Amino acid sequence: MTISRCLVGLSLIPLAGYAQGRQQAPGHPIGKIATQDNLIVMTLDEGVLGKAKLFDLGGRTVRFTRGGTGYQIETAPLHWDSEFGEEMSGSEASLHKFAFPFSGRDWDSLSIGITGSIAFGEQPPGAGRGGRGGRGGGVSVDRFAQLQRAGRTLINTVPAICVFFKPRMSGKRYWKELDDRAVITWSLTEPVGGIQDFTWAPTVNRFQAVLHKNGTIEMSYQEVAAKDAIVGVYPMVTDAQKEAAVEIDLAHVKPQDGPFPLAYEAFHYLTLPNPRDLSCTVIKALGDKFDFLVYYSDFRVDNQEAGTPSTGPLGGGPSGGAVTGIGAQQRGLDAYCTQGRFQWQFIQPVYIGSNQGRERPPEGITDNNTHNIAHYAHEIGERTPDGKILPYDYAMSQIGHELGHRWSAFASAKVNSETIPLGPTHWARGLQAPAPFPYQRPTEASAMGGGVWQDNFDGTFTQLDDDYYVPATGYSYLDLYLMGMIAPSEVPDFFILRNLVPAGTDRNGHPIFKADRTKVTIEDVIAVHGPRLPDVDHAQKQFNTGMVVVVEHGAKPSRELIERTEAIRGRWIDYWETVTGHRSFMTASPK
Repeated sequence: MTISRCLVGLSLIPLAGYAQGRQQAPGHPIGKIATQDNLIVMTLDEGVLGKAKLFDLGGRTVRFTRGGTGYQIETAPLHWDSEFGEEMSGSEASLHKFAFPFSGRDWDSLSIGITGSIAFGEQPPGAGRGGRGGRGGGVSVDRFAQLQRAGRTLINTVPAICVFFKPRMSGKRYWKELDDRAVITWSLTEPVGGIQDFTWAPTVNRFQAVLHKNGTIEMSYQEVAAKDAIVGVYPMVTDAQKEAAVEIDLAHVKPQDGPFPLAYEAFHYLTLPNPRDLSCTVIKALGDKFDFLVYYSDFRVDNQEAGTPSTGPLGGGPSGGAVTGIGAQQRGLDAYCTQGRFQWQFIQPVYIGSNQGRERPPEGITDNNTHNIAHYAHEIGERTPDGKILPYDYAMSQIGHELGHRWSAFASAKVNSETIPLGPTHWARGLQAPAPFPYQRPTEASAMGGGVWQDNFDGTFTQLDDDYYVPATGYSYLDLYLMGMIAPSEVPDFFILRNLVPAGTDRNGHPIFKADRTKVTIEDVIAVHGPRLPDVDHAQKQFNTGMVVVVEHGAKPSRELIERTEAIRGRWIDYWETVTGHRSFMTASPK
């Protein structure tokens, strides 16, 4: 998958299409299907997503006592040092009064991660940069890693201690060195305010590690709102010890159970479903009558982000014929249980209690909360007639972007003799990609990336709208051509900027860049991929989205799940017709 640029410090942002071109095993039903008015209710079979294992060490201290062949472990009532010491400005810390014995060596320096980890020694490439889920501390996991699996992957990567390793956390770290111990305290919040976040307001997560001169490690949890993380000690071990390593229940382990060469526990939510199983569950029950499927749930899955990537067989709608000339090919129809109609979907259900499931931020969210929330309110509020954030705007950002991947952004252009990628899988930042049918603001860049660029005719260009898809935006001329909504003759010439170099801002705060400008025409795109077929006169214009609410075995959908999904359904129909210039129409019905 490809990860795009970031906005106001977020290292998340547009999610890519999933499993492009990969050979996939056929899906199979994993639950029962019913309908409730315009919604589809999927009740999962028992155990298909495993069981959640949520954090259970709050108000306790876990002690790892070093012995000859490993650690003895015991869990005791909370032991907490309320004198935190100095706040850290970076991740590096030095020991001056003793060296800490760990992983076969004595250490006088360590790296303390903002996401709840400690690492020793030279850091591996990329550690601490945040792109793979960690910042400092030398401990990181892949962006879409499930914690229940990631715990084992940390073995023998770097000597490390995971006090409460949870990617995307932020906040403060404190350091204090005494004669016989060092104390590290974290006061963190889970991500807040963004489209991929679960909460609009900061949460409290306060925990502490004490590294004793004799090698004993204490991890204490005064107050922890988060329920998923990796906790444990990861000294480097032999291959045999690595193969024999198993997860430990830290809340109930006894000293006589050890010693353990290494020990960890991964706290996590339910396993992510196989997306092909999701589509097969719906299609086999209700028939092959959906172009798109989106999923919402009132339970969380093992993902650090509230959003979802997307995938699908790139079906051809009711006619079943393949769409060509867009840079992506139909594949794996059988794997998704479709005869050719079904095209694209969410990979996993979106938790309806997350920011995406809220109509608007709660009352009282102001500039004093988080920069992300303030930025979001500013971006939308100043441009809508009533000064309010549009309902379910985060949900529209997610659906519009992810289902847009059915056609975009895989195209290239042949300019003179050079083939220039315009994506993938999001339009390049420097691509001129204004939306002719904006959703809510006069000037919008494509939901699929790119920007709106003003040529200053002095070698610089002003970025009037960025390549981020929040607030929800429309599609560019190029997108609409690839979607079959407009003819090639309706796509104005555009350009791509390369070798972008920051050159300040204008009076309105818009960034200015020096760049090399290359003109691109729709004929340049057709020269690479051939014409879009079916053409605009024969392309599909009527689409149907299955809005699926997913519940666990033995449960019924909550009122919140039904009401919010129904509200999202109504907004989605309006969004689609608006951003396609009413050249296309959307239904969202199981009938």
